[in-house]
Amino acid sequence: MSMEENDVMTAGEPALAAYPMTSYADVMYYLHTIDISREDKERVANRLKLEVTGVNLSRIFDRLNHLRTLQADWDGRGALPISRKVINNVRQVLAISDDADWKDWMLSPNVNATVMLQSKKRRASISLGGEEYSYYARIDGKDIGENHIDFNPAGFLSLMQNLDR
Repeated sequence: MSMEENDVMTAGEPALAAYPMTSYADVMYYLHTIDISREDKERVANRLKLEVTGVNLSRIFDRLNHLRTLQADWDGRGALPISRKVINNVRQVLAISDDADWKDWMLSPNVNATVMLQSKKRRASISLGGEEYSYYARIDGKDIGENHIDFNPAGFLSLMQNLDR
């Protein structure tokens, strides 16, 4: 099976995806069996702790895992399954974000294999595809937005943070 065919394993996580883990303790045990520096182990452990204890990050990780399971016609009207590239894009943003960054955002599927982030705090949404994203917001009575922005995790996260202010 090629890396592109395997929706569980990505280039950034081959060993972890191949090792059967059911709990945070399993992950920590595995982490201490691999040959990486103590600093790297601490960095990974801190990140995992944040993902496990951060209510908002945990919620988004759970939601992302659910979206990954959607099959063709998940809405009963011909919707496409969420693209692996889109799932990977969200993972990249999650990897550099903090729990507070996701506090006011909901993640939902779009029928065209993309995902939508909608703000619970204000009238704002971001549509994320495999290569680009678009956004719309109504801020201080003005409509703002942009289409076809090339995806990069840092730019996407910055937009989320700016729209959430």
